[in-house]
Amino acid sequence: MTAPTPVRHDGAPLAVLVCEALPRSGENGPGSYNMTVLRAVAALGYRLHLIVTGLNVAGGVIEPELPCTISYLHARQVGRWLFPLSISAGARWIKNRLGLKVRKGASDKVAWIGRFLSEGEVARVGASLPPVPVDLLLIDTIFRADAVRAIPQAHRRVLIAHDIFHQRCASFRANGFLPRPAVEAGLEAQKTALFDAIIAINPHDAAELAMMAPDARVSTILPVVANAGQTRVRTGEHEREPHRIFYLGSRAYHNVDGLRWFLEHVWPAVRANVPDAHLDVAGGVCGEFSAGNQPGVTLHGRVDDLAALTRHCSFAINPVLMGSGIKIKMVDYFCLGLGCITTANGAAGFPEQPAPPFDVAEGKADFAAAVVGAMQRTDHAAQLRERTVAYTPHFSHEAAVARLRELLTPASSVPSSASVIAAAQP
Repeated sequence: MTAPTPVRHDGAPLAVLVCEALPRSGENGPGSYNMTVLRAVAALGYRLHLIVTGLNVAGGVIEPELPCTISYLHARQVGRWLFPLSISAGARWIKNRLGLKVRKGASDKVAWIGRFLSEGEVARVGASLPPVPVDLLLIDTIFRADAVRAIPQAHRRVLIAHDIFHQRCASFRANGFLPRPAVEAGLEAQKTALFDAIIAINPHDAAELAMMAPDARVSTILPVVANAGQTRVRTGEHEREPHRIFYLGSRAYHNVDGLRWFLEHVWPAVRANVPDAHLDVAGGVCGEFSAGNQPGVTLHGRVDDLAALTRHCSFAINPVLMGSGIKIKMVDYFCLGLGCITTANGAAGFPEQPAPPFDVAEGKADFAAAVVGAMQRTDHAAQLRERTVAYTPHFSHEAAVARLRELLTPASSVPSSASVIAAAQP
C-alpha cells in the first residue's frame, strides 16, 4: 500500500474519494461520472485525496486530471511506475503485460458488476488517509460502502450511487446473464443506510434511493461531458455522410451484448436496404470483436479525438438491452452534436424536456427500420442533431456544481426524501 503524500493543511477543507480506479473522463461510464462529481467538489473549494482500491493498477503512472494526492491499496509507486503489492494485482499486471484479454463470447453468461472490499482492504483504507481531518468522504458505489467504517471521523459521508444495483442484477438475469456479485434489495438498503447523503445519476434512481435510505439527503447530479451546454450546430454539415453512423462503448457486458445483438440481427437488415451503410465503432468494446467480420463496419479502438471521427457521421446508436442507471455514452453523443437511435433501456433516466435528441426503437425489426429511416430521411437526422443544442445544458458542469452545493448545505435547507420522491413522479 502506498503511503499518502503529506498534505499541508492550508485551511481548505479536505475531500476523500474511495474509488475502484483513477477517474478518467471518457475512459468508461463510471470513471466519467466520478470526474463529474470530483470537478464539482473541486469547484466548491475542497482539496482532493483519492484512495484507489482496485486491483488493475500496476504499470505506468497515470496523471490525474485534477490536482490531488493518491493512495493505492494494491500498488506502490516508485518513480513513474506502480508495482503490485498483492497476488491479485500482480496477476492482473502480468495478464495485461502479456495482452491476455479474453473476449466475452455470446455463451459467457457470468457478468461481474463489482467487487466488495475485504476486511483487510477496509482496514488499509484508514491507513491511507492524509494526516488532516476529512471534511467530506465520497464513496464510489455500494461496493466500497464499508470504507466508511475506516473513516468514522469524516464530517460528511456521501455515496456516489452510480446505479440501483439490485435493479441492474434483475435486468441482467432477464437477459440470461448471471450477475456477480448478486445484489438484492435488502443488501443495497443496508449499504445506502451508512450515508448522510447520496448522489443519484438520474431522477428515477433518486426516488428509489430516497425510499431505501429515508434518513439520507438525496440529489440527482446528471453526468457531465466536457463541452456540455456549449454544443452548437456545426458549420460544415456538408461533411456528414447520411449513411454513416457511430457507436462508442467500453468492454462492459451490456455494451458487448448490445453491439453483438445489433451486428447479428439488425445490421444485415440495414445493409440490405442501404448497401453503402457504414458503422464506425470506437472504444474498448472493439477488443471484443474481430475486424473484417462485418461488412461496412470499422473498429477504431480507443480514439483520442472523437470529434474528428464523428464529424462525418449522421447519427449514433445505442442498442443496449440490459442495465440501469443512465447511459453516459449517449451524453457523449449529444455533446458531439449527434442524435441517437436507442432502445427503451437506453432512453431510461434521460430528461424528457426539451425534446430529446434520440428516437426509441424496440426489437430487431423496429430498430433496423429506425436506423434505415434516419439514414434515408436526412432532415430527421439533422433535426436530432439540432436538438442537442438545447438538450446538453442538462449535463453541464455548472448544473452539477449547483446540485452538489445544494446537497451539502445544512439539512434544514435541503429537500427531504419525501420531496425527492414526489419530485421524481411523472
